[in-house]
Order: sequence, then C-alpha cells, then structure tokens
Amino acid sequence: MVLLNEMGVAGFCPDTITHRVLLDACSKSSPVETVFQMHDKILSLGLSSSTVVYNTLIAILCRLGMTRKASSVLEDMRTKGILADTITYNAIINGYCKSSHVNKAFSSYSEMMAKGVSPNVATYNTLLGGLSTASLMHKTKNLVDEMSKMAIMPNDTTYNILVSGHGKRGNKKESIKLYCEMITKGFIPTTGTYNVLILDFAKVGKMDQASELLNEMQMRGVVANSSTYDILISGWCKLSNREVRRSSKLSYQGEAKKMLREMNEKGFAPSESTVVSISDALAKPGKKGEARRLVATLYKRKKERNKEPFYTQSKNSKID
Repeated sequence: MVLLNEMGVAGFCPDTITHRVLLDACSKSSPVETVFQMHDKILSLGLSSSTVVYNTLIAILCRLGMTRKASSVLEDMRTKGILADTITYNAIINGYCKSSHVNKAFSSYSEMMAKGVSPNVATYNTLLGGLSTASLMHKTKNLVDEMSKMAIMPNDTTYNILVSGHGKRGNKKESIKLYCEMITKGFIPTTGTYNVLILDFAKVGKMDQASELLNEMQMRGVVANSSTYDILISGWCKLSNREVRRSSKLSYQGEAKKMLREMNEKGFAPSESTVVSISDALAKPGKKGEARRLVATLYKRKKERNKEPFYTQSKNSKID
C-alpha cells in the first residue's frame, strides 16, 4: 500500500497489468480485506473500472476459495453497467467446482448462456472436471453433446478428464473407448491418465495389457512416475501370489523385479504398500513378516541416505 501511495504522489496512473500483479502478490500474503482495499486504492489512482479489472479480482477470490465474495463482485459489476464475459463466468464456475458446489457451477453456466455469453472449451472442461470429482460421470455425456452443438471441439484436457474419470469409476469399456478416440485424434494422455488405465488392468490381473500401456506411454514420450511403477510392481506381485504354476510365479516375480530395477534407476522409491507387496511376493514360505520388516527398513534407509540403490539392497538381503 505504501508503494501505491508513492505512485499517487508521483502522479503515476496504474494500468491493468499493475492491478493484476499487485492484487496477486497481495492475495498471497495478506487477508482478503487487504485485497479489496488494494483494488479500491488502485481504482482511486485513476484506473478505469472494466471487465478486465473485475475479472482479475474475481479470479483471485475464486482461487482463494471465496466464490461467494466473487459472486458479490459480479453483482457489483452489473450495477455499474460492466458486462461479464467468458473469462468472468469461467472463474466463477471454476470456483464453485473447486469447492464441490457443482450445482452452483451449472447454475452459473445456465446464467452465462441466458445472458448470451459464449462458453469455450475451458468452460466445459471445468464443468466436466467438476462432475468427475463429484463422481457424476454419468452426466458427462449430455455436456459433451452440448459442446458438439456449440461447435466446440474437445481438446486433450477434455479427453484426459473423461478417460481418467470413467477409469476411476470402473467404467473400463468407456475409458478405453475414449482413450482410443483420443489417440486417433492425435492427443497424448497425461501420466495421470495412463496411470488410471494401467491400474484398471492391474486390478483384474491383466498385467500384459498394463505393461503394453507402459510401452505406449514411453513410445509417446510420456514420462512414467513413481505411482506408475508402484501400480505395476504391486500388480505383478499380486499375480505371483495366486495359485499358479511355479514357472508362471517365477515369471511374474521376474517382471516385478524388472520394474523395481527400472524404478530404482529412475530415482524413485516404492511406496509403503508396494514394499509390502514386494516382500510378500519374494519372501520364502513362512518368512513374510521378517521379509516385510527387512524391506521396510531398507526402504527407510533409501529415503534417508539415498546412497545405495534400493534394488541392490533388497537383492543383497536374500528376499528374492
């Protein structure tokens, strides 16, 4: 605020960029009341009220989880004759979705349409994300149909939301169908989306298909993360714990070790649940408890020291 006073004394008139930068900085270190004071002070120095100016304030309030206050600012805009645009409504809709008020988000979307403000792909992606978070994937089809009627083409974000959303709800058939459609259109899934698909196959013991997805990831330049390897290692280990022929068991354990080596080479450490899966799968009969404690200890040392490779430690400890 001192800076603003000095700007006023110097006769400097702030612009929309100054307004955005100062409000953003203020919002990260001060109470929301100070943000409003900063906004009012900048306007008093000569910055004209406009849609861009109000959009900045609304977006910051929504980011802070204060969508109700943001809605009040929207009403203030209207009383001053300042028209809300797509960016305004997108911020409000995003705020409601982030705070799990999906119905209010759709009310804002309906209001947006009624006032003749055109939605864009970001509007629909936000609403689709809100439905996914609220476990309402069965409602996404109607929204995608509306996108089509509005001649708005889905983008990579749209498909990532839909594929992962259906995958998380166990709608494997729909998620795979959308994944294939996504790839056909030239979009590349995120690591998170691939992880959801890989987990779907791992849950039902279809590890060959899960591994094939890993290969596709790598072929398309998508980087696997720690969760990717946790899923694959646990999947192979669980498969090896089934009543299967010894040759199959050894093959599954070999795949788990291979993934563990690769995970270690990339600098990742397995999660605690993966440590349990590894020790249970690789321990000798009657030694699972001892192996689990040993592997957990080695895992802890890896995290603390990060010197000797995790796989080397495990291998040298006679659990495989």
